[in-house]
Amino acid sequence: MQYFRPIVLVSLFLSITGCGNNSEVEACVQRGVAYFKEIGSYPTLLAEPNIGRSAESVAIERCNRTTGAF
Repeated sequence: MQYFRPIVLVSLFLSITGCGNNSEVEACVQRGVAYFKEIGSYPTLLAEPNIGRSAESVAIERCNRTTGAF
């Protein structure tokens, strides 16, 4: 019984943060990469604050925060 509460809290946290929903994140990343290609900033970003960073890594970072990023 002493382990029940932490397990419930971890499960609740994971469900709120969406850790189990990789397909939405992957779709968001694909949209992000397509966006960066469209604006001519692929494979390396050309605008602040991400000058020189990989477009894919920035898309992954943004989509892990919110799948509505792109």
